[in-house]
Amino acid sequence: MDADDVRHFLEGRTIYCFQPETRSLVAVIDYGPDGRCAARFSSGEADTGVYGFDGASYWTRYKTFRDGQTHAFHLRELGPGIAQAYFADGTKAFIQSQSSDLTGLAET
Repeated sequence: MDADDVRHFLEGRTIYCFQPETRSLVAVIDYGPDGRCAARFSSGEADTGVYGFDGASYWTRYKTFRDGQTHAFHLRELGPGIAQAYFADGTKAFIQSQSSDLTGLAET
């Protein structure tokens, strides 16, 4: 996804995050238009943070999630409104969806 695609996919949206191996819902993240984000995890926990864009990548930093460290990601589109996120080192992060349902998504 290019820089415009990444921004359009995330900014001001609610994104559902799934484990790539099991496709189980892990978190719902609200990416506010002001650069703030809020995560609600399936465990019942919640966290807040900030996010931003760097070219075709984006980054997040939460208060406690992922030890409060900044992490950069890039997205690869898997279908309409669905993308696989990758850490900067190329390992898979969450499957991200603008919908709460991944039904019909091909194997990744």
